[in-house]
Amino acid sequence: MLIETQRCGRLFVEVRGKERGPTLCFWHSLLCDGGMWAPMIAKLEGRFRIVNIDAPGHGRSSPAPDRWSMDDSVDAAIEVLNALGIERCVWIGLSWGGMVGMRLALRVPERLAGLVLFDTSAHAESRRKLPSYFVMAAIARRIGPTPRLLDRIVPIMLSRTSRDGRPAIVQQFRERLSAMDPTSIGRAVDAVIFRREDIRSKLPSIRVPALVICGDEDVATPMDRSEAIARGIRGATLQRIARAGHLSAWEEPETALAYVEPWLEALHLSA
Repeated sequence: MLIETQRCGRLFVEVRGKERGPTLCFWHSLLCDGGMWAPMIAKLEGRFRIVNIDAPGHGRSSPAPDRWSMDDSVDAAIEVLNALGIERCVWIGLSWGGMVGMRLALRVPERLAGLVLFDTSAHAESRRKLPSYFVMAAIARRIGPTPRLLDRIVPIMLSRTSRDGRPAIVQQFRERLSAMDPTSIGRAVDAVIFRREDIRSKLPSIRVPALVICGDEDVATPMDRSEAIARGIRGATLQRIARAGHLSAWEEPETALAYVEPWLEALHLSA
């Protein structure tokens, strides 16, 4: 279904799984779509209600209609929860999805039963990385994700292990990114990378149970970013996924589930 939001256009939201089960809401990484969660969702949908969101301008959501901010994407997430009548959920986010999740925990903690934060950051983007990201964003805006640009992006998003031994994931990532609207990519990169604020000082205010997970080959948001989140959120658990990069939950779904499933059980969720 498509859900209208005030600033971020219409978001495609897939609802599946156990109709009256506890709700898990998924939000993916920048430059991906909700399909990256498919292996995990297949194992969870028998016990949970699954809400899988294509973020603004990504996947089956509409092209982003105008410039928007990180806070606007948080507003959009709340609008999705409201439209579906979801009073409380576990938020599972990777990178951008984790950034949205932490901000939800600060703004509407009563709506969250837990946070699962894959390969994300509470920092503002590293100034050292900004020039190269600016060049790639400019290319994407003008002529779209060309094969040469994809060659530069893939090593940022996927581990060497995946690039060498998981050709299906690499090909799917390239194909999905190639199909995205260049203007929407530019607006998302602007909001999520260039204008993202540092929220590390606010992390101690988060009282939502949190599981923090990072691929040990992640170069986009390295392990020290996850370590900072785990230190900042009281009681947070930190786990590492070997042989995975920035898209760890897609690259190593079985290992991800091995961490997520017992953690969910420990929350003693109810519908």
